[in-house]
Amino acid sequence: MEQSNLTAMEGPYVWTGTQMQTATGWSSTLSPSEATELVRATRAVVESGRPLEALRREDYRLPQLQFRWGQVAREVEHGCGFSLIRGVPVEDLSDEECTFLFWGIGLQLGAPVSQSRLQNYIAEVKDIGERMGQATTRAYRAGGPLRFHTDQCDVLGLLCVREPISGGDSRVVSSAAIHNEVLRRRPDLLPVLRAPFFFSRQGEEVEGEMPWYGRPVFDWSADGRFTSIFSLSFIESAQRLEGVPQLTKAQREALELVAQLADELSTTIALRRGDMQFFNNHVVYHSRTDYQDHEDPGLRRTQLRLWLATPDSRRLPDDAVSIFGPTQAGVMRGGVTPPSGRRFAFSDWHDAGWTDADLGRFRGGDRA
Repeated sequence: MEQSNLTAMEGPYVWTGTQMQTATGWSSTLSPSEATELVRATRAVVESGRPLEALRREDYRLPQLQFRWGQVAREVEHGCGFSLIRGVPVEDLSDEECTFLFWGIGLQLGAPVSQSRLQNYIAEVKDIGERMGQATTRAYRAGGPLRFHTDQCDVLGLLCVREPISGGDSRVVSSAAIHNEVLRRRPDLLPVLRAPFFFSRQGEEVEGEMPWYGRPVFDWSADGRFTSIFSLSFIESAQRLEGVPQLTKAQREALELVAQLADELSTTIALRRGDMQFFNNHVVYHSRTDYQDHEDPGLRRTQLRLWLATPDSRRLPDDAVSIFGPTQAGVMRGGVTPPSGRRFAFSDWHDAGWTDADLGRFRGGDRA
């Protein structure tokens, strides 16, 4: 059980950007033999002619890499909350093959959930001309910098397929470290951040849902597990919706402080082609720096994105049901419900190819 929300939190998920500069557990590089094994497996599944969503976990169960994926899963849920893997051999693969490769890797960590009302279980993060600040804008379809935020899934995965001319760096910050610094600097604002704020669904609500939902920025489950949600863009968007109370002066001040501390406490990672990242949305925020992109659409900055439910996930607070659905630990949850179709790529863990032995290892702490 984690610390009381009345005191500063401690643990590997509490860190500053300065500390991450000398830490090593969150970053690793694939060996040449591991990269070769990934290419071989990817080409085998593509040549089989099976569609992407017909693939299961066993199709990418590669003996040489299973221990590595276990280490990544442990770092994301029980360590600092994020992991960077360099050297993914995207230069040896077509765009289609990269999609199959990333899908297969994602299945070693969890199961994909829908990222929008379009029921896309894997998305291309690329500037297609959408403008930030609009009521239905989704950031992965727009260019430019992004503010610190969380996504509505347990784990976010990103694979860099093409780089911009310059910029586009990734920024990550510990939300628990932000909580502790608010406690130190402005303890009077902690009760404000522990009370609900309203977030817009960005036009992706389905029948029976309100176009917004309420969640505290800092929250705890019944078993004491910390979780945080943050998105200034979605909060500002909700302010334009009928029926949403306007932010109070104290709420605005609290949000400004969280955004300021995210800048101060974060670490910046220069992403290169073949870099892959995984973020635990409950304990870290992520953002993106501005970048100069290529004029040619075929050369523009491109990342593949997965939203994953994970079998090793923490229990969530009861009020998370409004956006995650089930809040129990280790269940399929999160994502966006399409108007028709499935919220989850698979009906359950076994359908995704997870065996009882797999689930037992991930949930029991043995991630070999």
